[in-house]
Amino acid sequence: MKIGAPKEIYVGEKRVALTPESAVHLRKLGHQCLVEAGAGLTSGSFG
Repeated sequence: MKIGAPKEIYVGEKRVALTPESAVHLRKLGHQCLVEAGAGLTSGSFG
């Protein structure tokens, strides 16, 4: 199954659809993880 993490589209949205740790677990289960460029940047988790 393909699982996608889209970029946030609403002003002030700080949710993260997919973390690196959860992507690792999903890949171990045989899923493919796709992340849109810039996804998660507004969460403040990076930088």
